[in-house]
Amino acid sequence: MRTAAEIDLGRPRWRDDPTSILQTLLGYLQIEDASLAPDVIFQRNKEQAERLAVEYIARARKTRFGWLRARLIGGIIRRQRALSGLREVPLFFMVRLLGIYRQVLLDSARELVARGWLERADDIFFVPLDTLKRFVQGDKVALKDIAAANRASYERECARKQMPRILLSTGEAFYEGVSDAAVTGDDLVGQAVSPGVAEGRAHVILDPRNARLEPGEILVCPSTDPGWTPLFLTAGGLVMEIGGMITHGSVVAREYGIPAVVGVHNATARLKTGEHIRVDGNRGRVMVLVDGESDHASPMEESRG
Repeated sequence: MRTAAEIDLGRPRWRDDPTSILQTLLGYLQIEDASLAPDVIFQRNKEQAERLAVEYIARARKTRFGWLRARLIGGIIRRQRALSGLREVPLFFMVRLLGIYRQVLLDSARELVARGWLERADDIFFVPLDTLKRFVQGDKVALKDIAAANRASYERECARKQMPRILLSTGEAFYEGVSDAAVTGDDLVGQAVSPGVAEGRAHVILDPRNARLEPGEILVCPSTDPGWTPLFLTAGGLVMEIGGMITHGSVVAREYGIPAVVGVHNATARLKTGEHIRVDGNRGRVMVLVDGESDHASPMEESRG
C-alpha cells in the first residue's frame, strides 16, 4: 500500500504498479563495490553509532556529577535507538487504512464503469465525496463529466513548471528558494542539511514511480516523502528544491550518510540530467563541473565515507 505521495488516495500503490520497486532493485544490482552494498552500509552506520555512544558517555563521565550524567546519557541513547523507529508506526497504519479505502473505492468504481457511469475506474478519485454521496442517494449526477473536468484541471496543474514554496491565506504566493544574491559565480545555493562532499552525474527525477537511479548519481528532485526512500541507497548525494533541516529528504540523507543541499531554487530546471556536479553538504552549495574539473575521490567514496 506504499507509494510516493501516498497520502493521496488517487496515487497508484506499489501493488498496483511495482515498476518503481523493480527499477530500484535493478539499481541495487548495479552496485559493484561490495562496501557500498545496502546491508554493509547499515552495518557500518550501526558500528559508528555504537562507537559514538561510547564516546559521548565517556565524555559525560569526565564532567561534574559525571557518573550520573553518564547513566542518563547512556539511558537516553539506548531508548532513542530502541524506540525512535516507532515514530513511523502511526504513518504506517494510516497509509494501510488509506490503502483499504482506495481498494474499496476502486471496486465500486469498476461497477460504475461497467454500467457506463464512469470512463475508467480511477476516475472515481476525481469526483468529490459529497458528489458521490448525492449520487448514491439517487440524485442525477453526471459523474463522467465531473471526473473529466477535474482530471483535466489536475493534469493542467501538474504541468506547472514550478510550484509555490509558500501560499498565504491572503492569496499571496512565493516561488523563490534561498537567495543567490550573496553567491558569486555559477554556484547554486541552498541549505546544508547533511554533511560531506559528493561529485557525480546529476539525475533529475520529478516522479519516482518509473525512475531508476544508477549508483553514485546525484538525486535532484522537487522534494521527497517515504516513497522516495529506496532511491537513497544508490544516490551519491541529494539536491532538493523544497525542504529544511527536519524534512524527510534531509533526515534520510543524514541517516544514509549522503551529502544533501535543500531549498535550491528551481534546481530541477537549472540542473540537467547527465551534468557532472558537486554537492557540498557542508556549505550548502551545488556546482556544475566541466569535464576534468573534479579534484575529489569518487562520489560514492566521498558521500559514504
